[in-house]
Amino acid sequence: MRCAIYARVSTEMETQKTSIAHQISYFERYLKEKGWELYKVYEDEESGTSIKKRGGLQQLLRDSRAHKFDMVLTKSISRFARNTLEGLTIVRELVNQNIRFAALEDGFDTLEYDEFMLTLFLSMAQKESEKMSQRIKFGKLCRARLGYFNGSIVPYGYKRQNKNQIVPAEDLSTYVVQRIFRLYLEGYGLYKIAKELNANQYPTPSQRAQKKGDSSQWHQSTIRKILTNPVYVGDMVQNKSFTKNLLTGIRTSNSQENFISIEGTHPAIVDRVSFNEVQRLLAIKGNRPHSHQKNMFSGMLLCGECGSAMHYKKNKKRYLCGRVNKHGKESCLGSSIGEESLIAILKEDLRNIFSEQLQEQAFLEKIEKEVAVIGEEQSWKKIEHQLLQAEKQKKKLIELLLLDMIDSEDYHRKRQQLLGEIQILKEKKEGIQQKKEAGKMLKEKKTLEILGLETLDREILQKLIESIRIYHNDRIEIGYRFSQ
Repeated sequence: MRCAIYARVSTEMETQKTSIAHQISYFERYLKEKGWELYKVYEDEESGTSIKKRGGLQQLLRDSRAHKFDMVLTKSISRFARNTLEGLTIVRELVNQNIRFAALEDGFDTLEYDEFMLTLFLSMAQKESEKMSQRIKFGKLCRARLGYFNGSIVPYGYKRQNKNQIVPAEDLSTYVVQRIFRLYLEGYGLYKIAKELNANQYPTPSQRAQKKGDSSQWHQSTIRKILTNPVYVGDMVQNKSFTKNLLTGIRTSNSQENFISIEGTHPAIVDRVSFNEVQRLLAIKGNRPHSHQKNMFSGMLLCGECGSAMHYKKNKKRYLCGRVNKHGKESCLGSSIGEESLIAILKEDLRNIFSEQLQEQAFLEKIEKEVAVIGEEQSWKKIEHQLLQAEKQKKKLIELLLLDMIDSEDYHRKRQQLLGEIQILKEKKEGIQQKKEAGKMLKEKKTLEILGLETLDREILQKLIESIRIYHNDRIEIGYRFSQ
């Protein structure tokens, strides 16, 4: 029996008893007693519920698909997975490949127990993980109220002095922050500041943090974040967001009254007078009236040379490569086209499609079939799937109640929650059906307008066109939503 061992510690604070070295030693003794062969030890030293960032587990799965071992051993199911769905998916994959899985501390073995028991173990592990997350969250809130820095990535221009404090880095990044504030006070706009920093090739925040896929380009949004961040005057504002769902890890913005703001927690990079003046200027510019009206081809045009979205230049009534517009002509070969010219080209192309390939009735049928319900069919199928899952959960609740795994109060509370979710899904399904019926009549009317090609408006274009690529040599590629 070739055995793979999976060992993991979730934090740096765990004792020797639960360390990886202890786990490996424990398994080696166990294998020796059984007379089994040790194939390989897969290790992870990371916290969290998701398996995506666990290199050891990912390698174990790749090797399992190559059938390099016959069995996977782990200390406990909570060491292996704390997300019920991910844990089930992994063990199912192993079992389907005739690979045995066992968690020794829990006494679980796929040769002896079915998937229902595994689900119970995983559910308890997930619950424990949620409790741990709450404890960590509480600890972070306490540290934030003391003015300690909680973040994993230090703000641009600073460095970590110890685990809980930050100080100016006293390097190029600190100078760049000061220069950004100085340039803005001298009258430079966000775009002009970004252009200035790019021309000098100053390292960006993502480069300094060594993020994967870091960008070497400064953008207006990055400049604004720096200009509005009170960390640069020595104040710490934390608890701006929170993890709404532990399983997905997606963070949600917190309401402002829940922010934790402490003044004077660390040395400033920018003086408070300058910072307040910048906020005043930003507020003035932010209150200037501006139009939110979308141009005719907004979101449809791409530069064929670099793939960036094209920007509309109102004074010239032309669309220009977004990268050239932001970073100058040296950043891309560039492409541009006049709006009236593009409309004329589209009309001619549609006339050719109609006259050369399709009869009017056939064209109507194509539009009706392929354009009619973009998005709605996907939503419909998703809701059908969600309804099916909700019904399965109702049955599972009954099983848990009969096995005394949950009490009557929990059962009725969760059942009412499921019934509410089912009702909402049914209402959404009914809404999509009504939308499809109303849309059918509208599309027939619009298609007749299109065939006449008297006018093209944004609504019609969105129904017909997926994207349009414009190249600098006047070549155009039009991607239609219907097949030609």
